Amino acid sequence: MDVSRLEPWVSEARQRYRTAEDMVIGVLREAIVTGVFSPGERLPQDQLADLLMVSRMPIRAALRQLDSEGLVVNIPHRGAKVRELSPSELRELYELRVVVECFALRRSVLAATADDLPELMELAERCETAEEGDDWINQRCVFYRHLYSIGNGARVVDTIMALRAEVSRYLLGKRFCPGWHRELMETMVKGEPEEAARFLEDHLMEVLESMEGEIAAACGRDAAGEAARA
Repeated sequence: MDVSRLEPWVSEARQRYRTAEDMVIGVLREAIVTGVFSPGERLPQDQLADLLMVSRMPIRAALRQLDSEGLVVNIPHRGAKVRELSPSELRELYELRVVVECFALRRSVLAATADDLPELMELAERCETAEEGDDWINQRCVFYRHLYSIGNGARVVDTIMALRAEVSRYLLGKRFCPGWHRELMETMVKGEPEEAARFLEDHLMEVLESMEGEIAAACGRDAAGEAARA
């Protein structure tokens, strides 16, 4: 594994975080969510410690935290790797997203004021025009955090963003519904919470169906590779 891919973030991360553990958590979380580390890729503690210039203790603590967030799997006697989602796990995540995000969107539609809409529209447009990769992921995070912060508390918003983070790395390079963020804003302008919630649910289910096929195919390739090596 080539952990040197993290180097562009390391110097900036050291200035942003107060403790070594927080720095390691932040760098690894961003690397996983943005696809620098792929699903199933191993995370060797010694190489990460050397690159981040910390002891293995904050590395171990960070991997435990990311395990609790569903981004990493710690395997006894074998180390840690980026978590892979099975088709059933993916469906469960999207079903949870439908429940929580539709709940939050209804409240956002009802609470949004005329002053909120222009900024939301601008953020939605950035999602549509952002280049693939880190910029696209980051713009979407900014948009959805801002959208759901209207009318909802921090616990609801953090729950949504955590669920989104678990699937975002599978979305890199895939724009399933171009123009969707603009269309969502059109439903926001109408001020109809149920219509907006139905629109969001239909979108999430459409994305799920597309992703399920890809993950099932990937799982099949992995199983075939394991059988060939056996």
